Amino acid sequence: MSEVDILIGAQWGDEGKGKWVDILSEHKDIVARFQGGNNAGHTLYIDGKKVVLHQLPSGIFRDGKISALLSGVVINPTQLASEIAFVSKDIKINHENLWISDKSHVVTPFNIYDDEVSENLSQSPIGTTKRGIGPTYRDKVNRSGLRMHSYIDDHLRHEWVQSQIQSCEEFEKHYKEHQDIWNEFHAAAAAIKPFVMNAESRIRQALKANKSLLLEGAQGTLLDVSHGTYPYVTSSTTVSSGALTSLGISPKKITNILGVAKAYTTRVGEGPFPTELHNDHGRLLAEKGHEFGATTNRPRRCGWFDAVAMKYACEINGLDYILLNKIDILDGFETLKIATSYKHPTLGQIDEFPSDHKILKECEPVYETLEGWEGQIPDEADYDSLPKELKAYCNRIEQLCETKINLIGTGPYRDNYIQKH
Repeated sequence: MSEVDILIGAQWGDEGKGKWVDILSEHKDIVARFQGGNNAGHTLYIDGKKVVLHQLPSGIFRDGKISALLSGVVINPTQLASEIAFVSKDIKINHENLWISDKSHVVTPFNIYDDEVSENLSQSPIGTTKRGIGPTYRDKVNRSGLRMHSYIDDHLRHEWVQSQIQSCEEFEKHYKEHQDIWNEFHAAAAAIKPFVMNAESRIRQALKANKSLLLEGAQGTLLDVSHGTYPYVTSSTTVSSGALTSLGISPKKITNILGVAKAYTTRVGEGPFPTELHNDHGRLLAEKGHEFGATTNRPRRCGWFDAVAMKYACEINGLDYILLNKIDILDGFETLKIATSYKHPTLGQIDEFPSDHKILKECEPVYETLEGWEGQIPDEADYDSLPKELKAYCNRIEQLCETKINLIGTGPYRDNYIQKH
C-alpha cells in the first residue's frame, strides 16, 4: 500500500519546513507542493551550501525523486524559469523528475503591480511580500485568471492578454509601459512548457502503483486564509486539508500528518502575536536563530513558545506528530517560558485560540516558567543523553499540545536532528 504523508507549518510560517522535507524525501518517491507561490522561501543546506528555494519542492535535490507543483500553487513563471536554471547547475532537471500542474494558476506582472499598489495604499497593510500572490488567487476565484495550460500555449496566452486589455484600462496601461517585464513573462513560457502536464493524475496513478508521496505545504497554519489570524493571513489554504483539495485525493489515503514548529515562536509581517518579546530575550532569539525571511530578508518578530496556538494547529490539522525545530537556539537561557493560556481585559482567561484577531491582539499570555539548560546540544546526540531540562521542556509541549514530538532539530543541516518518538 502506498504511503502518503503531509507536512505543514504549524505556526506563522518560517518554521524550517524545507529542511524536514529534504530529510523525509529520502524515503519518498514523490514530493509535491500543494499551495502558495514564490512568497515562500524554503532554506536548505546541501553539502554545506545554503540554497533557498521559492517555488521548487524541497525534495528536488534527492536523486531519483519526482518533484511536483500541484493545482493549488500559483506560479511566477519568470522566477521559476530562473530557479530551474539555477538548480540545474547542480542537478539534472527534466520532465521526468519535475511535474508542473496544468491546472495551476500563473502570477502575471499585473498581479505583482496590483499587489504592490494595494499594499502601499492600504491604511491597514497586511504585510504581504508584494509578489502578486493574493491578486492571483483572487483572479482564480473570480474565474478570470490565467491557468498554466493556457499560459504555455502562445495563442491562448495572447488571447487572454487581449481580453484583459479590453476589459481593464489599468492593465492596458501597465502592459504598454512595462513591455520589458511582459516580454520576459512571455519568453518564460518556452522554458516552463516541457514540465507542464496533468500532474495530479500522474501522482494518483503512481499511488496505485504503490509509490510513496510527501505533500509539502508553504507558510503556516496561523496564516491559513480560513483558520488563521484573518485578515493578517496568506491567500491560500495552508492546513493539511488543502493538500487533499490541491491533489484531488481521498483523506483515506493519508498515512501521517506532520507539523513543523520552532521551539519558540516567530512571525513576519503585521498581525497579532501574543508572545512577542520586545526585550533582550527577543533580540537574542532573533540573533541566535538568524531570524530573517528567506524570501524578503525581513526581520522576524520573536517570542516564547505559544502552546495555545500550537494546540489549535494540532487540532485543525489532525497532526500525528510535531517536528520541533531549532531547540539549539534555546541553549544557555536560564529560564524558558511557554504560554499555556491567554488573559483578556474583558473576557478573562481564554484557553482556546480566538478567531477574532482583535481579541487576540488584546490578549496577554499566561506563562509557565521552566528551567533552561547550560551548554550546547550536540548535533547528533541521543535523546536519552540530553539535559533533563530540555527533555522536560519537550515533554511539557507534548502535554499541552496533546501531540507527540517525533523529531527534534538541532541545527540547519540534514543530519542535525534527534529522534524522540
